[in-house]
Amino acid sequence: MTLANIVTALRLGCIPLLLLLFFEGPLWLFYALLAGVLLSDLVDGALARAQRQITDLGKTLDPLADKALFLSLFIALVVRGDLALEAVIAFALPQGLLLIGALWLRWRMGRWVVIEARPLGKAASTLISLGLVMLVLSPVIGPLFTEIGRSALYMGVALSYGAMLDYMLVVRRRIERSELRRERSSQL
Repeated sequence: MTLANIVTALRLGCIPLLLLLFFEGPLWLFYALLAGVLLSDLVDGALARAQRQITDLGKTLDPLADKALFLSLFIALVVRGDLALEAVIAFALPQGLLLIGALWLRWRMGRWVVIEARPLGKAASTLISLGLVMLVLSPVIGPLFTEIGRSALYMGVALSYGAMLDYMLVVRRRIERSELRRERSSQL
């Protein structure tokens, strides 16, 4: 367990408190904690790179923490009336399919295969994060930014489908390489 992974685990652990503050307040504390959680996402990656401690656990835990935070905020915004339930489903569908794919790949390869974040996935995550922040800030920043946030969120969700396809292509190449290596070793 590296320092970067501890920061990521703490981010994951803050989600229930964030939700409590979102609904029960004080809102300023929710905003402060959300800012800290979002900043910690940058900090854990920088720490891992600076300390040369990039681990498979970190590569798995970091996107898991991101998706758990996003899903929690999506649901909170649906409850508050700022998003339709369909938005949650549209967000959750590719994430669920990727999880099923990871489990299938584990079964197929006989080990966990960790695929690093890809540019399209990072772009989707950035837009979703920006959109969610603008929507949770809507009581403070007003309706214009709310619409901009909603648009960014929907663009991020749309990109997440492209990212899912990109990850699927990467997995396919890895499987093909693995099978090719097996073939070569069995011929020797």
